Amino acid sequence: MGQFHYLVNLDKKQVIHPCQIGNGMKLKEQIGWCSTATALVMLLAASNKEGGRGGGDFDVDHPLLGSWAGDRIAFTGDYAASTDLPGLDAPLIYEQCKAACNAAKKCELPPGWKEWTNISTQVREMLAAEFQIHYTDKGWCDIVEQNNKKTTTKLCQDSVLTRSSRWK
Repeated sequence: MGQFHYLVNLDKKQVIHPCQIGNGMKLKEQIGWCSTATALVMLLAASNKEGGRGGGDFDVDHPLLGSWAGDRIAFTGDYAASTDLPGLDAPLIYEQCKAACNAAKKCELPPGWKEWTNISTQVREMLAAEFQIHYTDKGWCDIVEQNNKKTTTKLCQDSVLTRSSRWK
């Protein structure tokens, strides 16, 4: 079945649920256009924190833009080992993030676990504003472009690796 991952900020105790921003939970499903990886770049963009400084910077003015710059960040999975994050309990963090992401379902959270914040909705707003897209909101969110057609994660042609004769 594969390992499921959340993107987490260990310092701010924030979590992004990939399905809530239009991605799958496996790492390979979290790369490409308007993906968890895109959100990570935007969250780490320290030079964009107070507006872009030049061509190619992000246009959106959103409080999350650059807000993770300098923080400890990780992808944590449901197969996590206690040694994956030095000094931290990775399996426990995964379970806490899972509980935070399911809080909307009114599940009972263990004491002390409400401290993790699911910021997926705000990240979705940031991505939608920057890339002029919107999302369906039926559990697993799908990205919908302006022409109301469902889209899939796209890879930039320059980032697609193909087998060449030198790899044989």
